[in-house]
Amino acid sequence: MQNLTPNEQRHVASLEQIRTSPLLEAECGTTDELAEPVEDLLPLYEHNPDWEDVEFNESLLSCSLRFSDLGARWATSGNLPEIYGEFRLLHFYDVFDQTEGPSGGEETTNFQQEFLSQLRIFDHTPRSGAGMVTYIRMKPHVTPLEIWYQDIADIGSDPYPANFIRMNITYCEYLEALLLTKGTYGWQYLYTDISLRGREFHSKVRYLKNMLDVFPGVFPQYDYTSLTARLEERL
Repeated sequence: MQNLTPNEQRHVASLEQIRTSPLLEAECGTTDELAEPVEDLLPLYEHNPDWEDVEFNESLLSCSLRFSDLGARWATSGNLPEIYGEFRLLHFYDVFDQTEGPSGGEETTNFQQEFLSQLRIFDHTPRSGAGMVTYIRMKPHVTPLEIWYQDIADIGSDPYPANFIRMNITYCEYLEALLLTKGTYGWQYLYTDISLRGREFHSKVRYLKNMLDVFPGVFPQYDYTSLTARLEERL
């Protein structure tokens, strides 16, 4: 494959690490085809008039990926501790093609309706149907754009919907973290202001602990010190 950016090369390598590891059973997407760069999809108001004042800064443009099916669903195999993971990163043309955000319930407030209308999926779990979704918030006059995570757990706080939580991370940092975690279920919580001590997080915490026990040996080219510290801070 020719003319990959340095960041694209890193994500191709990461996907290949998942695909070829004898310690993982994996179903992977493809990186054989490249779509157009994000710059060719601008200006944003041509996709949605409400996005006229939404800003894509230079760092987001430089780190974005051109793959249309970059993703994997995997699980540990053999006698390894149980870990599950999945991600599928949408190309921005698929992000922009979304005509509306997630729906709210009957008791959704006006603020929540506006908030939900600004969210667009860029990472999700379609192969397993696990229901974990990450959004970029197309909010005018905000840079860098906010990243929000949705899970089935009650993770939100007023005035936001109950199952949404903001991540303390940029889009580029999200991609960077994905190289480490490979999409381990619940990894997004490591970048939020949340306690993981509740019973509803038991399985996610188990996967994260197992990830930090297993991955340094499976993927020794990565440093997991920062993730270990983040998990300890939330327990």
